[in-house]
Amino acid sequence: MDFEKDIIRLLQLLPKLRRTYLFSATISSRVERLQSAALVNPILVQVSQTRKIVNNLEQYYVFCPCKHKDLYFFHLLQQFTKKTVIVFVSTCNVAQKLTLACEQLHHPAVALHGHMRQDTRLLMLEKFRQRKKTLLVATDVASRGLDIPNVDLVINYDVPIATKDYIHRVGRTARAGRSGIAITMVTQYDIEFVQRIERDIEEQLREYEVSRDRALMLQDSVNDALRVATMQFNEQNAKLFRRR
Repeated sequence: MDFEKDIIRLLQLLPKLRRTYLFSATISSRVERLQSAALVNPILVQVSQTRKIVNNLEQYYVFCPCKHKDLYFFHLLQQFTKKTVIVFVSTCNVAQKLTLACEQLHHPAVALHGHMRQDTRLLMLEKFRQRKKTLLVATDVASRGLDIPNVDLVINYDVPIATKDYIHRVGRTARAGRSGIAITMVTQYDIEFVQRIERDIEEQLREYEVSRDRALMLQDSVNDALRVATMQFNEQNAKLFRRR
C-alpha cells in the first residue's frame, strides 16, 4: 500500500471523535496494520466470495507449445488491433519486457506493475483510459480495485495459479452489462492449472482458433523485437542501479 504512511499522517491530524470507514478489496497485513491505527472497536463487514463469471463474458483458451508462446501471442494481438486489451503476466520483469516488445512491433502499449512508483502507475493507467495506448500489460496489481471501463479483451499471457486471480483478471472486461472476451494462453505446462480453474468456475473454456502456420511466420520479427526489448530492459535496469 503506497499511501500507508500518508494515511496514518492524515489520521493523526483528524479529530479523535469521528466516524471512519475503511474499504479494501483484500485484507493484507498492511491493511490490518492500518485498521489497528485507524479504527476503534470496528465492525467488520465481509462480502462473500463467489466464483461466478458473468454471462456476457466469452471465455477461450489458446493451446500453444511453450517455445512458440510469444509467436502465438503476437499473432493473437494482430486480430485485435483496434480493441482495448489488458494482458496479464506473472511477474514485473515479464510485464516490462513484453511491453517493450509490443512497442517494437507497433502495438501501442504501457506496463503496470508493482515495481513502478505510484505516480508512474497512475500516468500509465491514464494513457490507457484515454486510449493513447490501447494495450495494457500488467501483473495482478491491475486485476482488482481499478476502474478501467470499456476493456474489449483480457489475455492471460501467464495462467494464474489461483482461481480467484483468474476471476479477478477476466472481470476487467464484460463490465456494466457490456460483452467481453477473455483468452487464456495454455502451454503443455499449464494444463493442470486450467483444468482446476474450469472445475472451480464450473465452466469449460472454449478453444480459440489460431493458425499455427501464420504464427510461425512471425518468428523472425518477434525474435528481433524480443532481443531489442531485452537490451532496452537491461539498459533501464542499469540506469536505475547507477542512480542508487
